[in-house]
Amino acid sequence: MAFLEGVIGTGVGILVGLALLKYSGYVDQLKKELGYVGVGAVFLILAATLEPVSSAIPSIGTAVDWITVIFLVIAFILVLIGAIAMAIQVFSKLK
Repeated sequence: MAFLEGVIGTGVGILVGLALLKYSGYVDQLKKELGYVGVGAVFLILAATLEPVSSAIPSIGTAVDWITVIFLVIAFILVLIGAIAMAIQVFSKLK
């Protein structure tokens, strides 16, 4: 299960979590928030796929490393926004 390690494992794990969230009954209420988390997971997978490129082509390694960092920061922000928005939405319905 080496593919579930590192950044790509985190991205796949988030997507699996979103797929399993379907059974919780909250999916209809959280479509926008789940979109943020899903796009964040896609950015994590994109960042993971750029790592072999920087090692395969050393002349563009620094540029690819910076793009990877940017993708990771975007992914973190999107997942954070989605998680906070989901928590607010779910806890507001629990009254």
